[in-house]
Amino acid sequence: MRVRACVFVAAIAALALGCVSGCGESTTSPAGPDVPDDAGPDASTADLTTPDAPAPLDPIPPVYAARDRHPEPPAILRDVALIDDDAKFTRPYVPGHRTTMDGRVAIRVQGGPPGTEVITTSLSFFLFTPEALSQPIMPGPAGAQILAQTDPFNVLFPPALDPAVTVLGHHAICDPTEPFPVAGERPNPYACGPADAHDCYDLTIISTTAVTLTSQLWGTPVTVEVASPKTAQARIIRAELGEPVAGALIPANNEWTEPAVTQDGRLLTGRWGRAPREWTNPETGVTLLRPYDLAYSVLPDGAAPCDITGWTRFHPMSHAPYDPQMVGRYGLANYPFRDSEGQPIPDGEDLGGTYPWVDREGDNVFMAGIPGRIVEQSHTAYPRRCVTPGCESYLENTDWDRGFLVAGAWTHGKFVLLDAMINNQDWAVGVTPAAHWMVDLYKDTDGQAVPVRFGAGRYIDAIRTIGGPYPPGYSHNANILDSLQNVLNHTHAARPVTPRDVVWLMSTGVATDEVAFDDFVDPNAFIVSHMQASVTQIYTDDGESLAFPRYWNGQLRELTIPLPLPEVYVLRPGVEAEVHVQNAATSLDWKVPAYGLVEPGLARIEPVALGGIKGKGYWSSGEAPVRYAVPSQERPISGVAWTIGLFVDSRGGDSENRALMTFPDGSAVHLVGRSRLRYRVAEVPVHEVILPEALIGDSGWVHLGWRVRPGHRDVTLLVNGYALDRFQSPEPLFQMSEGEFVLAGPAAGVPDFQGVRGWLDELVVLAHDVNPEVACNHAHGTMVRVDDSATWAATAAAYPAWAHAEVAATAAGAPGARYACFHDYRSDYAAHLDNIPAGTTGMRERINFPEGPLRAGAPRPDSSGNSFCLSCHSDSGKGGLTLAALKRQPEIPAEEDRRRQPTQPPRRVFGNIPAGWLPPGAGPGSPLEAQRAPAEGLLVDRWLLPAAE
Repeated sequence: MRVRACVFVAAIAALALGCVSGCGESTTSPAGPDVPDDAGPDASTADLTTPDAPAPLDPIPPVYAARDRHPEPPAILRDVALIDDDAKFTRPYVPGHRTTMDGRVAIRVQGGPPGTEVITTSLSFFLFTPEALSQPIMPGPAGAQILAQTDPFNVLFPPALDPAVTVLGHHAICDPTEPFPVAGERPNPYACGPADAHDCYDLTIISTTAVTLTSQLWGTPVTVEVASPKTAQARIIRAELGEPVAGALIPANNEWTEPAVTQDGRLLTGRWGRAPREWTNPETGVTLLRPYDLAYSVLPDGAAPCDITGWTRFHPMSHAPYDPQMVGRYGLANYPFRDSEGQPIPDGEDLGGTYPWVDREGDNVFMAGIPGRIVEQSHTAYPRRCVTPGCESYLENTDWDRGFLVAGAWTHGKFVLLDAMINNQDWAVGVTPAAHWMVDLYKDTDGQAVPVRFGAGRYIDAIRTIGGPYPPGYSHNANILDSLQNVLNHTHAARPVTPRDVVWLMSTGVATDEVAFDDFVDPNAFIVSHMQASVTQIYTDDGESLAFPRYWNGQLRELTIPLPLPEVYVLRPGVEAEVHVQNAATSLDWKVPAYGLVEPGLARIEPVALGGIKGKGYWSSGEAPVRYAVPSQERPISGVAWTIGLFVDSRGGDSENRALMTFPDGSAVHLVGRSRLRYRVAEVPVHEVILPEALIGDSGWVHLGWRVRPGHRDVTLLVNGYALDRFQSPEPLFQMSEGEFVLAGPAAGVPDFQGVRGWLDELVVLAHDVNPEVACNHAHGTMVRVDDSATWAATAAAYPAWAHAEVAATAAGAPGARYACFHDYRSDYAAHLDNIPAGTTGMRERINFPEGPLRAGAPRPDSSGNSFCLSCHSDSGKGGLTLAALKRQPEIPAEEDRRRQPTQPPRRVFGNIPAGWLPPGAGPGSPLEAQRAPAEGLLVDRWLLPAAE
């Protein structure tokens, strides 16, 4: 029997029963009794394969053996439940709302039911006030400090009041306010109210309502008025709706969920809801029947921005790179999509994830792709108990709405699972504190269990219906994703503090974190493993997508019958499968390893963001090597420099000699205890380095890095981001030749050594050299000159004089100057760009942008010879990542240049400008007298950048 016919017939029956939800979130299963640990598979999966890859479910892996595999507790035991017993956020939080293009007026995405009467009948508006922040967001206080008020400004939505309407769907703002003027524009905000002292926004709200299984798109004009705009006292005082305009009807769907609209007001994205539907490829004429989810629609060229009546033709997201309306206009269409193991996702197939978000420029698409409930897990592997008695009575959702991935212009089309608190946990544990669990994830050195609180993985329908309890500012949907991107970066406290170049503050409905994209953008990244598992799609043997993600975390999940319903995608607790450690390198110029393989039963990918220097890490017992199959290359590997980095938290004894990394050429790095590194070539030691106690301490994280010059004989060792040792090898070593690269273990056939025992994180292998600042960034630090700091002078003294001289040469420093990589591995955000120690001076811009700074009134300097910039920009790059983006254009001043650096805010500001709105910094700051922007806006660069000399 063909799987497609089965999917279609059975799904039609499911639709008739009302089982297919547009959200993919209304199907819940009771916690119920746990499945026995020895439960095995009982359904054939012979028809389910991944194209061009081994069959994921055949043969059946062994049943879990009763042995203790609980790791020791990680050095950073961060709170991953995010919400405490008082229903308050435990970390800084920015709600994942859709906002206007200036990032200030926001709307809650979530509709209902389920939900309170407000959610099921109203539009809820909020106001972001970056001026109210007293310090940067992530190292700042817990909670939604950026909100003017945690309670929304609610307005009844007339179409939702129709008695026949069963669902008020999700909402988005359409605000076509672009960085540069366009013909006929009406940018937001504009001055209004008494004496024109308020800011007003004329917006279109995109929503849906549903009657049974057909959804109706709506575009509703709204005017939002803000008093005391752009101050800490700003408040919404009016949200006045116009007449809702009906758009397209979407069949077999009860809401167009997670909508987003790009800054030009022309690209609408969202999801269909996995109901099987026919789609005809407009370029080929081929008709497919698939359970599609992520989709998009582009307005015709003649339609006005935000015209709800123009979005009539919808396409699966995988078609974007083949769509003439998308290619060349939106960066997410720059490259055909690939899954996280590099396998192509064919045109017209489903992407296998859900809960999408597309950024304001249309450059990248994000989606969730991890399934799981805590009650599915075996008690042997995950002993647990309720935080509050009775938590097992709550209904956990059966879905795959966690685990956000990204693909598009910044990943060369490859999906990458992100490692941050926006992926705080894999399981659908409720947000409300009463639904939280304590899980014994670790055991200390005395064999005592170390519990971890699990929570904030998913909402519970029954709790959402009664309105909580929830933290102040909660968005009412834990899995909505959004980012302010860089739109508030003119305000110092709203800027990211992570020392990387491409960083966004990103938020779900429960978590906020900074996400760095630098290594994904890098066209010469070879291995980037943040110790996440790969996520791939499941296909039939005919290559037809089934909309189910395969999460390669070592557990076996089977599709018992081929229906697009999460209830039939069942975990087999106690049955072990191989682990695929994700390789997030996205290069198209190198044949990168697809993933790191760990044999069944030897390791565990953490189900929460623990074990890593950031997010998840990898526990190596010494018997769990990660093996990367390195393909042969079409370009010589010895002709370029290589950079290697890895975080290590070794728990081995002082005399234990363990293989840390083994290269395909037979060379290896061994770690002896915590204090010595040995290089081996063909099992013969060729070099040893004593690691100073002052640099590595007796416990916790240390970062080890290597810069390998072309020819693979000149090797520089870096410890915590700074050069410590240089070795001239008599023969090449550390080569990524064809073969097997092994992390935490020896090569096959070398039985005398075990792998390192301890936590490992952030393995990075780049096919190019890096400057001292970037080397320090990989070690989660930033380079400083030590001027008058005893603490950092002591750190600097542990490194050789030649290393300081090299940094001085790169930073144009004085002879004899001393430097250090400022870092702190004791907790998240302990060291960052905004807390550079007293008595030191940051060197970041001097190293990365020596031709700078940008100046208002002067052209952008030429960066075409800057090696830091060339690590992302290339002759094969597209969009803003071409080499042309680096060249000086002498006729265009910086404030008029369409090219922007990643952390620069939008160039225009509109509406009222308070007196002294932007304080002096690098630039003069904004005027001390209040003013109003003209219709075309004012250029913020004149206030933020130093003036031309």
